[in-house]
Amino acid sequence: MSADAAPAFIATAARAHGPIATGSFRVVVLEADGTLTIRDFASLGSAQRYAEDAASESDGPGGSPCAYAFDDKLVFLGRGSHYAARPTSGR
Repeated sequence: MSADAAPAFIATAARAHGPIATGSFRVVVLEADGTLTIRDFASLGSAQRYAEDAASESDGPGGSPCAYAFDDKLVFLGRGSHYAARPTSGR
C-alpha cells in the first residue's frame, strides 16, 4: 500500500461513518462513479487485501477506484494500489 496522504473528504467520510472497534481497520473506497464505499475489517491484512483489490477494479468509465485504509483511531495508514503498479520479486 502507498503511504501518501488521504484527501480531506476521504478522512472526513471515515470519521463520519462512526466509531470503529479497537484493533479494527476501516477502508474507504472512492468508486469510479464517485460514490464512497466504507467497510471495517478485523485485521490489517484483510483491510490491505480489500484496498488492493478495490484499487485494481476498473469496471466503470472513470477507471480504477482509489481505496484508503485507516486504523482504529482513524489515522491514515495507506492507499491501495493497482495490481499492475505493485512491485514484484523475481523479475
